[in-house]
Amino acid sequence: MARIRGSPSKDAEKQTAIETGIRKKTSVKPAAKRGRNTTPSPPPTTRSSRSQSRVRRPSAKLAKTNTDEHIRTTSRPLEVKDPFRPLAADISSDDLVETPVPKAKLPRNYWITNSKELSPPWIACSGIVPPAMIEFLMRCKKRTAIAVKFKKGDKITNMEGAMHTFVTSLELAWLHGGRGYNKGHTFTPYLPSGKFRRGRQVLVSNMIHQDFETDEVMMKLASLTKTKTTLIVDFSIPTTEEKQSDDVRIRYDDALRRLMVYSLVLDGELPSIEVGSAKAMSRTQAKSFLANKVLKADCSNVLEQVRNRLFWMLATSKKDIPLLSLELLVATAYHQFRNEMDALERICKHQGYIYTFSAPKIFIGEFGSQDGLMACIYAAGLKHYLQTTKPRNMRVFQLPEVPGQWCSWMRTALSAAPEVRVMTKQELYSKKDPSDSYNAPCAGTMLVLHNCSDGFGQNIQYEVGAGSLDAIVGRFTSAAGSLLNSREDLISMVSMHAESS
Repeated sequence: MARIRGSPSKDAEKQTAIETGIRKKTSVKPAAKRGRNTTPSPPPTTRSSRSQSRVRRPSAKLAKTNTDEHIRTTSRPLEVKDPFRPLAADISSDDLVETPVPKAKLPRNYWITNSKELSPPWIACSGIVPPAMIEFLMRCKKRTAIAVKFKKGDKITNMEGAMHTFVTSLELAWLHGGRGYNKGHTFTPYLPSGKFRRGRQVLVSNMIHQDFETDEVMMKLASLTKTKTTLIVDFSIPTTEEKQSDDVRIRYDDALRRLMVYSLVLDGELPSIEVGSAKAMSRTQAKSFLANKVLKADCSNVLEQVRNRLFWMLATSKKDIPLLSLELLVATAYHQFRNEMDALERICKHQGYIYTFSAPKIFIGEFGSQDGLMACIYAAGLKHYLQTTKPRNMRVFQLPEVPGQWCSWMRTALSAAPEVRVMTKQELYSKKDPSDSYNAPCAGTMLVLHNCSDGFGQNIQYEVGAGSLDAIVGRFTSAAGSLLNSREDLISMVSMHAESS
């Protein structure tokens, strides 16, 4: 039996009814009053039960440190019944309205100061995540993490950061301008209404992209090693102080890696490099396999099709490490889309949603983006989700803006959902209005702003760098106020998928 020692702390199970939320908007008129008139009840959530598959799924408690003790003793809201109650039907992204944010004040600063006016995030998780780790990941990020993973003194290790890929937060937020892309992400504020900024209500998704910014996170998770990777028996979550020991941290990260491998690949294990190399593809062959045998083919079960598929990182080599599991990467992409889109399906039950996808660029720097292999990996995960779930409330899928093959392969995957309209950003933002070009084809829907979030740093709250989507979303929306790691109700709305065996 594999388990993580200790299970008395079930942080994600203690939920609440939230007393405050974003208030209903009123359209801007020449002499309109500032403010909003009513407050929709924020959607309370609870965690769903986890399944018991091939081996009993582990439960965990956070070890005692000052930070961890604070987490356990933070007062918890009351438990509620409905995991993700839908938004009220009259909430949409259609109109720009006057907000209480002074036009001379940065929206992030205003909303952090007035965070009690905002709802906490919805948090959607895969069942492979130990329950206690959800709150730990949401509360214990360092201030910023710009191309930096674990460093001595940090609380979150590299494999804990990899685990964050399976924890996605979303929040109802105010957007105060239009996004653009010109060799980096840009922003144009909406014209103010008198002394105050205008804004529209949107949903911000903080899906954590597969982190190949360095070779320390997803590269480590997906790589074969000299010995077979199997589930380890019985391990504990060390304290932050204990994690500063290289030996302790390496053993702990190895145990987490084994847990994720067990949960993501159908056989529950990865072979050694020696065994796996006999049937591994080159990188070029891996791209061709996904394109022709998965995305263009009549493939009814993507995960079964990529089962046991391995590839070398270099374009033509069949011997130089790393040797990666293609199955694990596609399964991870499926989990990412499923967690995010299942949440959106429930949240937007009454109005539907316009989904915008921001493809990773910086986050796949070590993996490489020029040949389109990562685009195919994400597209394969998306195709499997669309085939197995059939989303009812997604009205539009806006293709990513980054150069490369993302648009073409995402469009191919979306053929599995012909009822979803596929649009480019130019088509979605085509209204001839210099102050607001958003032109949704479906009235009354929610716009989903897709952020490229970081699993190690609270970048959305602190980053100011030009060109960064995390910095743009953080500075010019209210999202940072909903994600403050000091919020008492930060993990009051959690839903965890029960994973099948």
